[in-house]
Amino acid sequence: MPEAFSWEASGAFAHLLHGYDVSSALDFGELAFWANEQADEAAMAGSWRGTAIELWLCLFYEHRRFRHFGFEPVGADRDLIAQLWQQLRSQLQVIGDEERAAILGQIAASAPKMR
Repeated sequence: MPEAFSWEASGAFAHLLHGYDVSSALDFGELAFWANEQADEAAMAGSWRGTAIELWLCLFYEHRRFRHFGFEPVGADRDLIAQLWQQLRSQLQVIGDEERAAILGQIAASAPKMR
């Protein structure tokens, strides 16, 4: 995972997971509702919160959101997503073996759908 944020690199990374399936598998319910709540909280608090996989799902959804908008985020939206990228990167550097295994399992399960 590159240190510097870029929209293109973060999109490729985000889509290693099939966020809709992972959200369902983790009992988060409808990804759109859950991810929108997370984004709203992050905008108000000035930072994101959650586990590595939760932050990853947020990144996935932000990419889906802006794909539907038809343009890349700018200004405060881009800054908030760049912060998400950095927080996810930090979380991934310190995860334990159990969470690492869970993430790798989700990536493997997602791979056939994300080609």
